[in-house]
Amino acid sequence: MARVVVLDVDGTLMDTNYLHTEAWARAFEEVGHRVPRVKLHKEVGKGAELLIREFVDDDEKVEKIQALHSEVYAQLQEYGHPLPGAKELISSLKERGYEVWFVTSAKDEELEHHMQELEAEGNIDGVVNSSAVENSKPAPDIFEETLRRAEATADETVAVGDAVWDIEAASEAGIRTVAVLSGGAYDKEDLEEAGAAAVYEDCAALLDSDFPE
Repeated sequence: MARVVVLDVDGTLMDTNYLHTEAWARAFEEVGHRVPRVKLHKEVGKGAELLIREFVDDDEKVEKIQALHSEVYAQLQEYGHPLPGAKELISSLKERGYEVWFVTSAKDEELEHHMQELEAEGNIDGVVNSSAVENSKPAPDIFEETLRRAEATADETVAVGDAVWDIEAASEAGIRTVAVLSGGAYDKEDLEEAGAAAVYEDCAALLDSDFPE
């Protein structure tokens, strides 16, 4: 029986994956390395350095691209809003007595925006972002750290994500994962193949299903 729910943020709770894709595309373009947005979209959800090194392996360029992405995304983030059912899912879980944790690669300034948009203050038990661990998704570190902070076992925990990286990372930590299609990069078959226990359209559909019961 689950008592802890771990939620990914970008693409799961917040409609920001396409904004990140655009920010990455402009950052790569700026250093003279054009990457098709469809390829970048598939990589969103990984740690930033891992994403960049899928396409560029020059250390100086990696650092520049990462900084440029942050600059561009800062200009775009105001257009990122909660996905259908996201706010309601968070408040419903809390009302029903579940511990709710966010796991995210978002930087502090991005997370502040997300928290405001999701009206999450007071409704979640904690946040673990990738800066708190050595290896980012698809490594399991961020989920293992969440289990440690929540003082929970993997069997008491269920995760929700939108990308194969979420599912792979959570699964390696022993956590069952439900997927949503709202991130836009993967279809039902991709997510099931990665190990998702179930796949829903978005958080609204998840809420209608009485998740996690």
